[in-house]
Parts: sequence; structure tokens; C-alpha cells
Amino acid sequence: LKGTSSIGSLSCRSRFLGAMPLDYSKFDKIEDSDDDVVPSEQPAQKPRGTVAGPGQPATAVNKLPEEHSRPLTDAPELELPDGAWLQYYTEKMSAPQRMQTMVHLWNSAVQEERVEFLRHLIDIIGNPAISNRIKGGQEVLKDLDPSFYHGVSYPEKWVEHFKGKLSVADKKIVFEKLFNSLDTSERGLVVGTLM
Repeated sequence: LKGTSSIGSLSCRSRFLGAMPLDYSKFDKIEDSDDDVVPSEQPAQKPRGTVAGPGQPATAVNKLPEEHSRPLTDAPELELPDGAWLQYYTEKMSAPQRMQTMVHLWNSAVQEERVEFLRHLIDIIGNPAISNRIKGGQEVLKDLDPSFYHGVSYPEKWVEHFKGKLSVADKKIVFEKLFNSLDTSERGLVVGTLM
């Protein structure tokens, strides 16, 4: 068990750890943060059409492949409980587009909703060895940085619908369906942003 953090080994480890309780206490005292405050000075924007890999500055050499930036205006409506949107997400969108979509959905939610999303994710993971490593407090509830996926397209109408028309319960269902549709490495990216 020591040194393993792969999502792929969740089922084996969760059987071994059995009935270890999940610790939600670190999310109990969530206060407002300055996430909603607009900074007076905006950080420099990366030039369009470039993308940076991990630990790399954005340069023209790192051109964004066209498949990641194609407009997603043909995306179906975000309808629950099921709909063509989930098939579109898994089959028509690239991995960076899927990640960018999740970033924008997360960022569109208020902190109270994010607490609910985290608790639901912990329940989905169902492995205290992984979920207890998720950071607590304000840090984990902040906006995610979409600049890592600079220039990557996402279905903007999904974010608008998610933010303006769905209840917290429905938003949790959307996140659950999106998370469960990801492959192991993509799930690892999602969980890794929270640790």
C-alpha cells in the first residue's frame, strides 16, 4: 500500500481498508474567500494558439493541436438524467476538452456547491486512503486555473446551463456522470488537483 496513489488500484485497496470512515470534517467550517473578488491587475495572458505542457512556458513551438480547439457549438443540450451530451463528452471531445469542461463547470459554482461536489466525489471514490488525502479548507475550494488548457475549447452552453438552470443535486449528478466517464488517467488528474 505504501507509495501507491493510483486510482486504478482503488478497488483492491478499498477492500483491504474495509470500513475506515470517511473524514468530511475538514469541509465543515468553510468561510467565504476572496475567490469572487476581481483582482485589480490582471495577469499577463498567454498568446492565443499556444499551450504549455507541465513545467513548460507557453511558446509557439507548443502549438495546440486543432482537435483540442475546434468549436464545440454542435454539442447537444445538457439534459438530465441521461442524454446525448454524455456520449458527446466521451466520444466527440478530446481529453483536454473534457478537462477544460470540468474546470469551467467547477469555476461556475459557488463555494457552498463546491463543498457538496467534493463530498459527493469522496463518496464516489469510496476509498478513505485516497479521499482523506484531499485537501480541506479554502484552498481546495478556489477556482481552478484554466490557463493550463489555454486555447482548448469546451461547450460554453453547458456551463451556462449548469450555472443558471441546475439545482445543486442536478449539478452533483452532472459531475458524477462526467467523472465516471473518464478513463483512469483522467480521473487521476481530477483527484490530483484536489490533493
